[in-house]
This record gives sequence, C-alpha cells and structure tokens, in this order.
Amino acid sequence: MSRTGMYARSRRTALRILAGTPALLALAACGEASPDPTTPPPSTGRSDLDAALRRAQTVAATVTEQAPDPGSSLPKPGESRKVLVGALPLEIAGGRLFALFANGLPEAGRLSEGRYDFDAIPLDRYESDEWRMSRALMAAEPSAPELMAHFGTDLDDLVGHDQLLPLDDFLAADPDFDAGAFWPGALETGQREGVQFGLPFAVSPDFTFVNGQLAAERGIELPDPSLQAFTTAAYLRTAQAFHEPDPPDGGVGTRGILGVVLSEPTARGDYIVIPPVTDALLSALGEIRDSAGGFTPLQSEKARDVLEFYRDLTHRHELLPIGGFDLDRYREAGTWGLGFTTIAFSQTVDFGTNNRVYPFPNFGSGRNPAGTFLLSVVKSAKDPDVAYDAFRHLYSVMALESSLPPYRVKAEAIRRLMPELHGDDEHVLVHLLENAVFHDLSMDEFQVLGSTLVRDVLLGDTDPGEGLRKAIEELQATSSGS
Repeated sequence: MSRTGMYARSRRTALRILAGTPALLALAACGEASPDPTTPPPSTGRSDLDAALRRAQTVAATVTEQAPDPGSSLPKPGESRKVLVGALPLEIAGGRLFALFANGLPEAGRLSEGRYDFDAIPLDRYESDEWRMSRALMAAEPSAPELMAHFGTDLDDLVGHDQLLPLDDFLAADPDFDAGAFWPGALETGQREGVQFGLPFAVSPDFTFVNGQLAAERGIELPDPSLQAFTTAAYLRTAQAFHEPDPPDGGVGTRGILGVVLSEPTARGDYIVIPPVTDALLSALGEIRDSAGGFTPLQSEKARDVLEFYRDLTHRHELLPIGGFDLDRYREAGTWGLGFTTIAFSQTVDFGTNNRVYPFPNFGSGRNPAGTFLLSVVKSAKDPDVAYDAFRHLYSVMALESSLPPYRVKAEAIRRLMPELHGDDEHVLVHLLENAVFHDLSMDEFQVLGSTLVRDVLLGDTDPGEGLRKAIEELQATSSGS
C-alpha cells in the first residue's frame, strides 16, 4: 500500500489516538523511510536474552570492585563535559516526551552546576521489518551516546544485544535512590532476571477519554470512572448510548467508539485494531507471559472471551468498523463517545471541551494496562562512573518533570503537571497507576500477537480459540529467535 494512501492521510490522528506503544510504533513506521546502510543485528530470541542476562549478572556482581575510585574522575562544576543522549525523534516520542527532553536536558546541565552539557542524538526509526532499537543505537555509534531513553518494550532487544550497563551496584551506592518510591510494578519494568538495566522516568497508563460535553448534551448517564465500574458491560453500554450511524445522505453520525480495524496491514506488515486487543488481553489476564517465560495465560477462557468481545464489537454491534483511518470528521464534529490513547502520546487538545479520563475498560483482572519509558546507560560508555553520575543528574530532572512521574505522587502533583485535566480526573489517574499492570512482552511479541489475532480472528473467520493457539505458536517462534 502506498505511503501516501489512506494511512498517511489521517496519520496524525491515528498516532494521537492509538493506545499502547507497540501499536503506535507499528503505525508510525508507515511514514517515510530513511535508508540506512548499517547491517541490522539478528533478531533476538529467548536464548540470546538468557545468555546476555547471565553475562549481565556476572558484571553486576563485580562492577563495583572493578570500577576506579570516582572521587577524582567526576567532572567538576563548570567543566561542561559533553554527554550525548540517544532519544527517539518527535514523531515517535510524541509531544510530551519530546518537550520533556527539550526542557530537561539543559535543566539537568544547570542543576549539575555545569558539570555536564547534555545533548540529544536522534535514534531514527525507519520502515523495515528488521528495525530494532538495538540497530538504531548501533547506527548512532559514531556519535557515541552514553545514555539512552527508550520504551520499556525495547528492553529485551537492547539487553539481548548486550548494549546496556547493569545499574545494580551503582544504585546500591546511590544515597538518592529509593526503590520503594515507585508506583507498584514500575521499577521492575527496567529489570530482567533481577538485574536493573534502566530506570523508568515516566509512566503512561492506557486510558479511555470520554466525550463529557456530548454526554451532557444528550443526557447520557456515564458510569463511575473506576476499574470496578467500567467493566466490559459498562463499556459496551456507554458506547451504544453514544452511537448513531451515519445518515444515508452521507452526513456525519456519531462514533460510539473512536476506533477501527485496519482492513490492510501497514507497510511493515502489521495488522492493527484500535483500541489494541493486546491491551485488552493484558487487562483481562494481568500478564501475558507466565513465570516460566511461556504464554499459558493466553490459553485461558478469559483470553478467548476478549476475542469474542472484540469480534462482537466489529461484526455484531458494528462499533469497530473495518476500513481505514477516516476518523477525523468525527473528531472535528465532536460526534464521538469513547476514544483511546495513552498519557505519553496524548495532547492537550484531547482534554478539551470536558473530555474526561476513564480507565481502559476492565476486561477482568481489575488492572489497568500501562507502559514505562526508561533511561539507561549504554554499555560502551568510556567511563561508567562518569556516565552513571550524568545519568543520575538527568534522571532526577526527567522523572520529576514528566507528565506522570514514575514515583508515587499525590493527585495534586498530577494536577500541577497536567493542568488540562477536568474535574477530579487527577484522582482517576492515581487510581489507574495504583492498579497498573505493565506490558510484559517485547515489542516484537506484541506486534506478533496483535497482528495474528486481528488478521485471523477479526478480519478472518478463525475461531477465537484457534486464533489464540496460532498466536501462541507465532510467539514461541519469535521468542526462540526462529
């Protein structure tokens, strides 16, 4: 499909409303490709990751003994040591995260008393099935970034290619580090097998935004914005209350759900549904990967129920149309009921005209899907002590200035960081973060799972149980590196 076709036509809207970074990044890849002569690293299977983790555990146990005394090696005030930070560009990072870097880097340099001069190096994403964050970092090697910001779903790829420095001993010696200060589960998103490779500098719960103004105009009774109340039944009932089919004359009706099932794959070959079915599975199951690294939760009746619900939304209730991204007209007319996004990729305009924050619909576990964004030290940094010292200065600024900090904060702090919120929506966000479940698959695994289910079950006629079985086979092949 042409890149100037239907996806490009409404691509900005699609990026804004997509919930969950794996789906968002899959769509973002529909943009212009940047040729890169660098040979991509091989795909990382579970065996590669396990080997890298064993090496990392050895490094983590000895890094303090091998490190030189940092007392005389750290930069002095005013020294302005250049520190390059690998970061995704605006188009991928989104406005909130991009602004955080634009403001945070000079502020971190100032608060370090001029010890460091931070500068961002874009880690380009281009359209290719072979794209990996590890490849983007490798392509930036001549610029030698010492720190990098990345999605939590990129961690397996980066660790599997042995590109990140274990932080455990540095954190143990850091008097400012408090493992108990984070939202439940957030810190663990930067760990693999107990080794800490990155710290979350922002959390980003998936959420539903509800058209409060239209609800008031039409007298639609909304459920309580809690995980206990916003069940799949309440979600369906609310969407149906808003929904009005387009009139026969071609006018604009009301979309009960501002979502769609793409009828064709993206240029990368990904099949996408908004809101993502992977997020619904995470909401239903609480985890997709089991403690042994397998995918047994996907064999459950709960997982099948999610697929049945989505198939009903598409084929029975006609609330998720099959087609392209032709959603702008409903947004512009204000005739929509429920939309979906994630905090990091939301914009101030999303909260205009009394749009309210609701949980991602509760599919059964009572947990709300969420993601994190991590700051890590690149393993090739010339001086690990200096790199970690720069890391802690930058992290202290970014973690406190992000729209939703990784630390447990009071609702009043969220209101100060997000003044565009209405009513008491800051309390809803606290509720979502106290009950968050963080994505536990790699970027590749999320894309394989979502694409397989959308292609076979929602666009095809495969039975949900059979679709899940096929998805598990695909996930196992992806995890084994085959």
